[in-house]
Amino acid sequence: MAYYESIFIVRPDLTTEQVDQVAARVAEIITANGGTILLHELWGRRQLAYPLKKNTKGYYVFNLVEGGGALIANLESRLMIDEDVLKFQNIRVKSANLNPSPLAPSAERAAEESERLLPGDEGYGEPDEEYGEDEEEEELEV
Repeated sequence: MAYYESIFIVRPDLTTEQVDQVAARVAEIITANGGTILLHELWGRRQLAYPLKKNTKGYYVFNLVEGGGALIANLESRLMIDEDVLKFQNIRVKSANLNPSPLAPSAERAAEESERLLPGDEGYGEPDEEYGEDEEEEELEV
């Protein structure tokens, strides 16, 4: 069996649950055609390099797949039909690298993003304590 890296971009107007449903449909196609998913990563919503079907952002999904050529042919034909998928690419690799990719969200990064304040949250837009507004500038003597 051969190893393939499969990356596809999903429409940005979908919710996270809908993106998971699209990824589940892809996983079902892979297993139905005799393949196995060795690694699955949701890279999140990212800016696209150029507009695709009038979209400037999209959800990136990465799968490391073990299977044959017929599996990839069936997967690509199904991804072409799927309206939620903007673009996809399947690449054959020599060996399976099961380490998380650099684009995969780490636990530390996820914790930082959850701590970040959004507009409408309490404390958003307030000055930091170390940079108080009442500090006076020192005048320089000439």
